[in-house]
Amino acid sequence: MLTLFWIIAVGCTPEPTVNTDKVVVIQASTHQIGPPNGVLSANSLQRQVTLTYDYAISKTEVSIEEWMAVTHTLPDQFCKGSRITMLTLQHPVRCVSWCDAIAFANQKSQMEGLEPAYIFNDRTDELKHDIDCNERAQFVELRHTANGWRLPTEAEWEIASASHTVVPIEDRAWFRDNANGQPHPVSLKTPNNIGLFDMEGNLHEWIWERFGEFEQTNVTDPMTYDIPIPSIYTRPIKGGSYASEQSKLTSYNRPNASPSLRHPSIGFRLVRTIR
Repeated sequence: MLTLFWIIAVGCTPEPTVNTDKVVVIQASTHQIGPPNGVLSANSLQRQVTLTYDYAISKTEVSIEEWMAVTHTLPDQFCKGSRITMLTLQHPVRCVSWCDAIAFANQKSQMEGLEPAYIFNDRTDELKHDIDCNERAQFVELRHTANGWRLPTEAEWEIASASHTVVPIEDRAWFRDNANGQPHPVSLKTPNNIGLFDMEGNLHEWIWERFGEFEQTNVTDPMTYDIPIPSIYTRPIKGGSYASEQSKLTSYNRPNASPSLRHPSIGFRLVRTIR
């Protein structure tokens, strides 16, 4: 059962100590994101992004162990007929929708005494059917100044992913050529230069914003897309997965999926704002 929390009013919450064993803190700064110069990519442009706040991003995709510590109920890990030869607590949780992920983020925030980042502007707390998720996803509000857990924005995700290691792709990512058709436990491969694991491959990762197009312009603290696409309510999924070709693992690649989709190749990692 998926539970979303309707936040009416939340007071100020003291900023807790950041556990750098589990997250990497990225400081306010300016970055160039998108495809490199000379590379053309559908639905993606190079642009300059300035973030005026620090944020912490999880070193790994949310694992089954982390999920169970918060919700105590594991989603079906074999959705759509998929199989895994071995399933451990250290495998990334998968077969979770965008709605599942944001509900988990609020629940984890409340459990840790943080200010939940999401506000749900309707009466009902439970999303029992996929159509409910697709419809209600459009009315979820992000309180981006809250210190609670949330899905990364696409800019936050790309900034975190851009610091690649120089090791061969086979040493840093699970993808079609080496994953044997299944995900693997988190943090087995070499992390990127700032200490994040599986930013390439293993599972696609949900992004906060509704899918849209970019303008080739400088932006500050983007939380939504510049040009929403009418009637398109999908969310980007980033980083590629165990089933992806190597060419699809780039940080600027932008597949997208319905918020209600539960797929064996999709999971997520979390961020939270630090000021």
